Amino acid sequence: MKKRKKSKKSRTRRWLFLFTILLLVALMAGCTAILSAGNALIDKGKVKEQVEGSVIYDKDGKEMAKLYVENREYVEFKEIPPLLVKAFVNTEDERFFTHKGVDLISIGRALYKDIRAGAAVEGASTITQQLAGNVYLDRREMSLLRKTKEALIAMNLERNYSKEEILEFYLNEIYLGGGAYGIQAASKLYFGKDVKDLNLAEIATLAALPKAPNNYSPINNYEKSAERRKVVLKLMEKNGSISAEQREEASNAELQIVGNQNKANQAYRSFIDYVLKEAEEKYGISESELYRGGYHIYTEMDTQAQQAMANAFNDPNLFPSSQSADPVQGSMVITDPHTGGIAAMMGGRDYVAKGMNRALAKRSPGSTFKPLAVYAPALENGWEPYSLLKDEKMTFPGNYSPSNWYGDGYLGKVTMIYALEQSKNVPAVWLLNEIGIDTSFRYLDRFGIPYDKQADRKLGIALGGMTYGVSPLDMAQAYGAFANRGVMMEAHAIRKIEVDGETVVEAKPAASTVVSEQTAYYMTGMLRSVVDNGIGKRAAMNRPVAGKTGTTQEPGTNGNRDAWFVGYTPEYVGAVWMGYDQSNSTTNYLREGSGFPANFFRVVMTEALKGRKIQDFTKPKGVQKIEPPVEIQEIQDLSAEKVEDAVQLHWTGTPDEQIQYQVYRYFEDPEQKEMIGETDYQEWVDLEVPADRIVHYYVIQIDSVTGKESERSNIVELVPEQEISDEEEDLLTPPLSDEESDLDIPIPEDGDVEQTDPNVPDDNLQENSENGEQSQLDQLLDPRAPSEQGTEPAPDKKDKRHNKNETQN
Repeated sequence: MKKRKKSKKSRTRRWLFLFTILLLVALMAGCTAILSAGNALIDKGKVKEQVEGSVIYDKDGKEMAKLYVENREYVEFKEIPPLLVKAFVNTEDERFFTHKGVDLISIGRALYKDIRAGAAVEGASTITQQLAGNVYLDRREMSLLRKTKEALIAMNLERNYSKEEILEFYLNEIYLGGGAYGIQAASKLYFGKDVKDLNLAEIATLAALPKAPNNYSPINNYEKSAERRKVVLKLMEKNGSISAEQREEASNAELQIVGNQNKANQAYRSFIDYVLKEAEEKYGISESELYRGGYHIYTEMDTQAQQAMANAFNDPNLFPSSQSADPVQGSMVITDPHTGGIAAMMGGRDYVAKGMNRALAKRSPGSTFKPLAVYAPALENGWEPYSLLKDEKMTFPGNYSPSNWYGDGYLGKVTMIYALEQSKNVPAVWLLNEIGIDTSFRYLDRFGIPYDKQADRKLGIALGGMTYGVSPLDMAQAYGAFANRGVMMEAHAIRKIEVDGETVVEAKPAASTVVSEQTAYYMTGMLRSVVDNGIGKRAAMNRPVAGKTGTTQEPGTNGNRDAWFVGYTPEYVGAVWMGYDQSNSTTNYLREGSGFPANFFRVVMTEALKGRKIQDFTKPKGVQKIEPPVEIQEIQDLSAEKVEDAVQLHWTGTPDEQIQYQVYRYFEDPEQKEMIGETDYQEWVDLEVPADRIVHYYVIQIDSVTGKESERSNIVELVPEQEISDEEEDLLTPPLSDEESDLDIPIPEDGDVEQTDPNVPDDNLQENSENGEQSQLDQLLDPRAPSEQGTEPAPDKKDKRHNKNETQN
């Protein structure tokens, strides 16, 4: 047994030995193949070679723009300032002049990060590797094998070129944002000068760009660029390239940024810039790759809508006039709510390539936020469009006391649809307080709205009071849920990307159910009322429109900082913002409200949809219509009738099944009223009537759907009847009629009863009638004939009493 165990162990060892030998042979063969590939890829001419550009198409597959390298100027190494060389070397590869193309320390760090992340997350570590990757390798490949190729090609580059030549190639090839390749093109783009004329602060700004050209662009984000510039200057000081005094001076320098003055294809520039941003952030394809990789990019752009928007932005009459040298700015986004596709986008007036895209900028949304933060969540939780909301001056928890907009009063109670239609503030805040901020936050998350869960935990969020605000793109995407039966589609510009006939990107926008079909239908009806009957009338056009206005007041003024309109037709959603880039309370604030954005929406959407068949919003199957409240008719004919010990009440009310009637009575004091009944019918019997007290009755109508109450009816009064003695009762007792004489009446014991012929008239009765005595008797015994004290007052007297009681209530 022992020998067999030993033999088995020996066989295992032999197999392990053979496997190890085979693995080593395979690794050596692989390394040899990679090394051979690296040698074969060396081609000195590729460094200066122009590469194929990319093409962008609209939603119909028509070419709308080309991306190609048009902003490149080659400069020789001797023309490059030595300080600029030091800035790039200190920032990108401080051991550049000592390694042989590969920095083992940096490679080890990159591999460690990749292994921990389970993916390739660390870029090329040395300048030579960056040059190798950008010029020789497929930019779409991100793998450990690609890094190995980079390293091998970098080492071969170092054997074939001097350090100065490699730097010359690198500084002329590197992408520095805004379509600029190389330091000369970037110098002219950002500063309008040749590279040899750059100062230290400008040099450090360019050296800050390779890490993230868009994020650190002084055009896109001056503050981020300035912070990154300081990092570069500290590295230069650390490596002895500059002094502390030079660093301090250059860190605090204010730069004069020229920017791209090329306005060609301005109508599409905002959209194209967003396409480049989405490709990089969502699909990992950098702007540099798109400019040089020969891609075919298919987008969701509707060229008719984009051109309509561009035309509107070029019309100064569609914008409020400015009280300062700064223009009133604006932005707009149009999306297809059914697909999420971005059909059109403008980032501002006189937008230039890589400019500030205000369609993505965060601003305070004002009342356009009410449907998202308050009304849709409330509808989801049992409220209805005609539910009554409080509209009175009040103070909420946290000592928060909002007001309705200037000139708007308080009505006590209003329906939800009216509150939204007239953009009343207090009812919205009251309703948010009723449903709870946590409920609102839950739906804001569903709508994809960014907010600060701590700082924004306040009732003011009902009116759009937020820490950071939202962008027009955020709002267009969120409102799309109302237009798309409660389903929100992720906004996106790119439909697919192809290269060499192969699809490398295909958009699969996320779809999420935000609210029910019922809520979406109700919100559309309510938002249509805003445009048809309310504060958004300037957005009305020749087809159905639903939407909401919004403004944010500039503190210390009667004007506004932001003005909005967010709305939709059955085809498209549009979000419009207007305001100043930098507002203040002296000159840079809007004297006008949301009328300009609403009108701007109308103008753009009319042209964008021109030629399309007019559609209406459709009601999904199974959802309930918005039933308007019943117009309650005033009751002025309430009457009371004494029937023995009860009182029968009759009236003419509102002929609708959702109306209910509450019957009230009181005795001497109207304040001591009591409800004695509730009925669906227009009558009531009071069975418990005190015999010795004057009693008053009135009726109130209630709409069972909205809870709305009518004014009370006219008041009727009944007084107790006067008691009479037995002798008076005997005298007033009428003789029996013929019918009554036939009844089985007990006969007195003595049997002495006078018999009369029923066919012979009673002379005594006729005589009494002639004398008027029978008339008085009829009045006393007929329950339908009111006494003098119990009759209703004359009309003028009745109206005065009714008005008096109205005032008391």
